[in-house]
Amino acid sequence: MVNSGYRSQGIVKLVVTSSEDPASMNIRARLLEKGSWTEESTFDGHPVLAQDDFRMVQVDRIHLDEDYVDQRVSKALGHPVEVVIFASRHKAESRIPTLTVHPMGNYSSAEFGGKPGILCPSSPQLMTSALRALSSNAKGLGFNVSFETTHHGPILDSPGFYIEIGSYEELWGREDAAEAIASSILSVKDDCHPVIVCAGGGHYAPRFTEIALSRKVAIGHMAANYALEALSIEMINQMTAKSLGAKKVYFHKKGMPKPAYRLLRERFASCGVEEISSNDLEEL
Repeated sequence: MVNSGYRSQGIVKLVVTSSEDPASMNIRARLLEKGSWTEESTFDGHPVLAQDDFRMVQVDRIHLDEDYVDQRVSKALGHPVEVVIFASRHKAESRIPTLTVHPMGNYSSAEFGGKPGILCPSSPQLMTSALRALSSNAKGLGFNVSFETTHHGPILDSPGFYIEIGSYEELWGREDAAEAIASSILSVKDDCHPVIVCAGGGHYAPRFTEIALSRKVAIGHMAANYALEALSIEMINQMTAKSLGAKKVYFHKKGMPKPAYRLLRERFASCGVEEISSNDLEEL
């Protein structure tokens, strides 16, 4: 439901939807069914919609091409941006029905937006909250729910994350999946849990997902095995600085080569980042 009117200015959670992306527009439609959205202004030729501290914009290009959309919206509306949430499709050759959440950036090359070797600020508290809510809201729908490790653009100055319907075109229009994502977006909150970064294992981060769903923790940037060679001192410092200054790292030891684990354990320690185990984290 959309009404006309004006909301007071303040820091906002920015939801970015793309008219090029059918899953994104599906999620947008489900969001519009929730609560009362106010038309506040326009951006990129489309209305800016407001509800509480959320603002929702629509862009015509795919999200990957929307570098610094946070700064452009902030300048246009006069609102500082707390977090950018990209509502998106997800595509995978596995064709496994999956709802995913992930941070943004590139450990090395930038084949899908962003900049090479640059991570975006992550939003550990809100992103982990979104994953937990999604796991609950998607029960019985036949989708896996998981983190993905950090990958792709666009580049932002503000913290941000993706939340996606996957993994193939026929699923992008599933209204029940979009409903689960919409409810999860609107329920994100800061639980003030300890913040960690993670390394090792596969792209879909099964162990990091398991920890997020069972322990009092907020997870920031994650690096899969394919990105481990890029974890130089400089990149580790970027991972932690852009994860709210995290000073703890969790390694998926069973999911990574032993030599890589030994090397990275020492390298993270040299950066003042302490290795933890799941037993160090309080149960939810």
